[in-house]
Amino acid sequence: MAERKDRNLFSVLNANSFLALIRQGLKVKGFIYVTFGNLVNAVLGGLFYLVAARILSVTNYGYITYYLSLGFFVSSIAVLGLSATISTFYPKEGKDDLIRESALLTFILGLIVGVVTALYVFFLPAPAGSDNLYGLQFSMQALIGGNLDFLFILPLVLGIVFYTIALARALGRREYRRFAFITSFVRVAELGLVAVFYFFCAFSGYFLKDIEKLMLVAYIVPFYLVSYDYFRDLFSVRRASLHFAEIRSKLAFTLHTWGMGLAQASRTVLDKIVIGLFFGLLFLGTYNLAFQFLLIFLIIPQSLLSYLLPEKSAGSVRREVEIIGILAAVAITVLGVSLAPYLINWLFPNFTGSIPTTQLISLAVIPATLANIKSSVLLSEERSKIVLVGYVSALMVDVLGILLLGQHFQALGFAGAFLISQIVLAAILWLSSSERFTRLINRRQHIVHQERMKH
Repeated sequence: MAERKDRNLFSVLNANSFLALIRQGLKVKGFIYVTFGNLVNAVLGGLFYLVAARILSVTNYGYITYYLSLGFFVSSIAVLGLSATISTFYPKEGKDDLIRESALLTFILGLIVGVVTALYVFFLPAPAGSDNLYGLQFSMQALIGGNLDFLFILPLVLGIVFYTIALARALGRREYRRFAFITSFVRVAELGLVAVFYFFCAFSGYFLKDIEKLMLVAYIVPFYLVSYDYFRDLFSVRRASLHFAEIRSKLAFTLHTWGMGLAQASRTVLDKIVIGLFFGLLFLGTYNLAFQFLLIFLIIPQSLLSYLLPEKSAGSVRREVEIIGILAAVAITVLGVSLAPYLINWLFPNFTGSIPTTQLISLAVIPATLANIKSSVLLSEERSKIVLVGYVSALMVDVLGILLLGQHFQALGFAGAFLISQIVLAAILWLSSSERFTRLINRRQHIVHQERMKH
């Protein structure tokens, strides 16, 4: 029934009810907390990259982007889709064992994939520099040159895992104020450490050549400062939890959301790894500045999924929040296209090549909003397979678009690939969950069943 109500979101509204829903949506405290947390996360998280763009060369900026992207992608493997599982099932069942088992399993997987990735960074090729577009520099030189980049990987991966599960725990328990605190504190502490390291280097003269590595440390440390709840759950694991009964009972859903998470991480993280390896750090730096603006623009879509999933799982419709989100997405898109030239010319004169890229990628906000609204509905109804298909399809479109469009349009082609992938995702989720599509699938299945009976 929730899906049917959602499907009629636009058709049942008249002017009076539309305005009433808007006024009602503006009073929803949970959504306000989640949006505030995501706003601080996006603005200050984006500010981290913007500060990096001001004080680092384009190549060193690409260095930061590459290793953080690698860490986020690998951590999504360790999380195993359990963040969405917690947000979906805890509001329905309220079982603390699900959270404890998730903490234990993600800790084990985080250690494994973190060590493997650290070995990969140590022994296998590093990304190409801006002066050698398709060349590869081997980090095997660490044996004689002192390359210590691999030491950052395990702490980065584990920190992101702890942070992700801590946020999922807050959302699953519908502790939206706690969610806002965690996201805000991490970003404030992160920028505070960047300032401390920068002024230390500037006044002392030490580590000036390694400022990008100190920025990685500043990014990693705050994750551990908000991991108290994670470790409390981890150390309270009971013997029965070692069998992972709660996770095994939801394994199909967890694997679907794991695939969805990997595809989502790939479209927002792996794309930068691919760009860094195949097109070089110069083009990666140019594209990533535009992408940081997009992350700020995507505050509303991200807040919609974070808030609507546990609410819909608990039985709330929250149509008024959906209306607010769609209107905000349209406004953000218009502002992004119109203000990008002025902001970049003013703040980042060395990145003027990112202006058309930022304008183009801003158009992805609207389809991203529609996709997240429908994702919250489908996941709350445990129809995770459709969401998985949508995200995997979008990933394929994005990677193919990067490789094809990137050869001719560079950073602008990367942005175009991301925009097309968002449109494909939204179209798949809305069309495949429609009543007409469901009837068509059922009719075809009935025909196939009849033909098998004849034979």
